[in-house]
Amino acid sequence: MEVVPGLLRTPGMVDTIFRLTVGAVLVLAVLNTAQGVAIVARLAGRVARRQPQWGLNLWLPAFTSVDDVRAWIAAWRDVLRSDDQVLTQFRATARTVVNRHVYLALLSHTWAMALAAAAPGVV
Repeated sequence: MEVVPGLLRTPGMVDTIFRLTVGAVLVLAVLNTAQGVAIVARLAGRVARRQPQWGLNLWLPAFTSVDDVRAWIAAWRDVLRSDDQVLTQFRATARTVVNRHVYLALLSHTWAMALAAAAPGVV
């Protein structure tokens, strides 16, 4: 049964589309991960310059009470909610990375569903 009349379908067409889609998504995911790592590294450097003891208490906290947890959360809020221009750029870039990752996930699933609908006997 042919779902789309007149669709030119060669034997390896669906396999090729899958391979190209998976390859493109993997390349973009690797680039997205690299950009995310770069953001975290830049944030770590920025925190190290602004906090006492190179920000060690922020990255490796030693909690002995609930007040320590509250102080740690407050310290991170101070760092991340700063009006510093560099941190504003970090937040914007981080949003871009997260949005791109969600978009990639939705796009890859959409392609898989479209191919399954176009060629139900092959997929």
